[in-house]
Amino acid sequence: MSNKLFDVNTVYSTHVQNDGWKPEVRNGVDAGTTGQSKRLEAFKLKLEVPDGLEVKVMKRAHVEEFGWLDPVYGDDDICGTVGLGKELQAIQLQLYGKDAGQYEIWFQLHVRNKGWMNWMSGGELAGTVGLALQAEDIRIMVFKKGVSLKTDGVVGFVEYVAPPAQDPVANANMAGKYFSWAELACDCAKPEYGFGWCDGYPEQDLKNQNAPYLIDILDRLREYLGAMIIVTSMIRCGDCNDHWGGISGSYHTSWQAADIVVPGFTPYEVAVAANELTGCGARYYRSSGFTHLEPPGCGVYCQE
Repeated sequence: MSNKLFDVNTVYSTHVQNDGWKPEVRNGVDAGTTGQSKRLEAFKLKLEVPDGLEVKVMKRAHVEEFGWLDPVYGDDDICGTVGLGKELQAIQLQLYGKDAGQYEIWFQLHVRNKGWMNWMSGGELAGTVGLALQAEDIRIMVFKKGVSLKTDGVVGFVEYVAPPAQDPVANANMAGKYFSWAELACDCAKPEYGFGWCDGYPEQDLKNQNAPYLIDILDRLREYLGAMIIVTSMIRCGDCNDHWGGISGSYHTSWQAADIVVPGFTPYEVAVAANELTGCGARYYRSSGFTHLEPPGCGVYCQE
């Protein structure tokens, strides 16, 4: 039952999108998939413990739309969901029993857009919460206490807590549910720049033609992410566009593009969410830290 490295063996299997239940693996072997964009939906875990020892494990999962599920304890108990098409996003494992104090359980998740996160140990949380990111692979091991698998500087768990939502206000100064026209105006209307090339709203004939589509994208994305969206640039007159190095005929000059920053999310995560949610084009700038939204066509594209 045991070997020189593992006194207590972990035996686990996962339920994977489109694949169903995978074969059981042991002691730190990958139990899901990587590079296939398939979500983990559930897992089972049991321990093989030397005779005379009492070491058991509590298992808990955070699942899309359901949040943290109740803990499960049995060898055959399913942790997560099956048949609902919901992604497993985070887990918590904890040893218990009269001999549990001699051992530590270690677990690690591979998460969409983040790769392998750090190893976490008994009672800690692994994965993400509030970022709509699926776990795709998992590793689990148990060692005698005194061994650490953590890597300095690598995050093992991330939780995004959305700021309190501000109630939508319907008035002439609002563009959609959550944004004011002042936020979306050309930089000429912002005193800190002092450009003065326009009144902030050039090409007014394009306002009703093009702006509603883009504002709807911003409203839907804000509700989907549950996070504040900072619009760094939307409407531009030709002179302002030239000043900022925009291309000739930029969508900004026709009320069809917005550059945004979403605290708590990377530009890539914002681009993917916007494209999958609305079908818009989304260019992301890693070094500059913002995401550019425009009409469909480019998909999700790294501009830098």
